[in-house]
Amino acid sequence: MLRTLTAFALLLLAHYASAQQAKVETAFTNSLEMPFVRVPGLKVLVCRFETRVKDYQPFAVATNTEWKKPDFSQTPDHPAVNVSFTEALAFCEWLGQKEGRRYRLLTDQEWSLLAGLHEKPDIPPNQQPPSIGMHHWGTGPLTKDSGNFCDEAFGKKYHASYDAQWLEVDDGYADTAPVGSYPADANGLHDFAGNVWEWVDGWYDPPKNTLRIVRGGSFRAGSEKRLLASFRGPDPHNVHLDSVGFRIVCEE
Repeated sequence: MLRTLTAFALLLLAHYASAQQAKVETAFTNSLEMPFVRVPGLKVLVCRFETRVKDYQPFAVATNTEWKKPDFSQTPDHPAVNVSFTEALAFCEWLGQKEGRRYRLLTDQEWSLLAGLHEKPDIPPNQQPPSIGMHHWGTGPLTKDSGNFCDEAFGKKYHASYDAQWLEVDDGYADTAPVGSYPADANGLHDFAGNVWEWVDGWYDPPKNTLRIVRGGSFRAGSEKRLLASFRGPDPHNVHLDSVGFRIVCEE
């Protein structure tokens, strides 16, 4: 009888440990309080937010990385901008060494999968056909809750449009917004569309390999072309822009 109870207890403990492990693998929050979630179809956990000012600041201080603040005001919860592709990679390496994990950027192909695009992987990014009608927020009309794009708030502040004509909605922010200000998408990710462009890992122009890729739109993006989910922005690896930030993932 005792032997049977002991075996049953061990079975319960094993089941509990397995459940706890599954819980850890499904979602976790790292040492910088960056929340990660598992997204179906990907073998990585994706940060729910774009990397914030308060996430990037410790890296900039620890590595003595020069970091220019934008001309508009931000709080610690706003997305970190004026970060180059090279610096985004360095942040991932620094954080990984600090925690004993492996962090990186989303690949261009992973970003397309998260956006619901069915692209052919053998076609270079700069030759992918546009997904007409497929925007970052889906196929429905844009609303003030779709994300932070170039809108009436931007136009009122700057008295001009960056993208020929700002959108006839007011999403509440002329510049960057605190991450998570808009509803999450179906994958549980905030600001996957809008707020700031996000660096992804990949070359825009293979086989020349001279330009990196930003995706997702930003508070400066308002044209029909730039709001397509398939749109890629080509930028040099060392450029610093106040509308470009990054999102990271954690490998298993």
